[in-house]
Amino acid sequence: MIGRRQLKGAYFNLMRLMRRDARLLRQIRERDFLVIMNLHQISPHSNPYWPALRPHIFEDLLLFVKKHFRVVLFRDLEAAAATPASGKPLAILSFDDGYYDFIEYAVPLLDKHKLTANMNVIPACVESGQAMWNVQLYDFLNAAPRKLINEIRLPDFGGKLADDGEQAKVQYGLKISRYLKNRPHRERETLWQKLTPLMQKNNFPQTRMMTRSEVLQIAARHEVGVHSFSHESMEFESEDFFARDLERCRAYFQHTLRLPLEIYAFPNGSFRPRQIEILRQNGIRHALLVGEDYAQSRLDVFPRFTIYGDSPAEVRLRAIGFDRGRREGA
Repeated sequence: MIGRRQLKGAYFNLMRLMRRDARLLRQIRERDFLVIMNLHQISPHSNPYWPALRPHIFEDLLLFVKKHFRVVLFRDLEAAAATPASGKPLAILSFDDGYYDFIEYAVPLLDKHKLTANMNVIPACVESGQAMWNVQLYDFLNAAPRKLINEIRLPDFGGKLADDGEQAKVQYGLKISRYLKNRPHRERETLWQKLTPLMQKNNFPQTRMMTRSEVLQIAARHEVGVHSFSHESMEFESEDFFARDLERCRAYFQHTLRLPLEIYAFPNGSFRPRQIEILRQNGIRHALLVGEDYAQSRLDVFPRFTIYGDSPAEVRLRAIGFDRGRREGA
């Protein structure tokens, strides 16, 4: 019996044979789009609730990007846009969260191919050594038996893990994550306290985050921005909360990391327009969203394409806007 992953792989290989990638690349060149690829974990270890990009697939993406784009950093955008070369459009590799696997798996491949990346860290995670709440939850779900997972009781959340299959786990993980994510910080913290005793019933390995010294280590070659102080969905927070969060980020970069802070990546792509203005007023030059769209190098607000997939063909197509084109019927 053919599984879902095999069917998906066959579909993306068909898209490649139909030269869908060539059409998208031509559109990018003709319209002078900036392509920003938003990545998270690079690891050979599997977690169906939060799947990482496998290192060999990441390396294939790097080879693809090197062939078709000029890979730059945000700080290079203005100069790069003013000096077009080889007819290649611009691209940025933009990582969020600050996982240790960036050093373990991504950096050696970036060095091998002489490429650099933007990494947006979460100061609270750097200092505590703990991943943000949703990744802690995914780590728990990945290790806990189904019986224990189905003991989760939260107001107005009726989700159950139907079986031990990967698709059921993915669907459950998305459902409980959305339930908790789309809430203000204080409300979610109250719900999190209900989950903590249950999570403590099961010992589970936790995702490793970069330390302060490791962040400074990568800053020597790569570009470091911030992903909020503690990874809150900002559209659900007050203007005062956002301003305080930004001030904590600025103080951390200035006094602890001693690095310039010019990049702010909104967690979960969640924001309100007024928050963009607050960033500008505070000297942030680059505001990063998700948006699943192409960017323009001359602007200061940048949508990004989320990069994930089980095969090189899938990841290549997502990296250059396949999902956007499919939504528009292109």
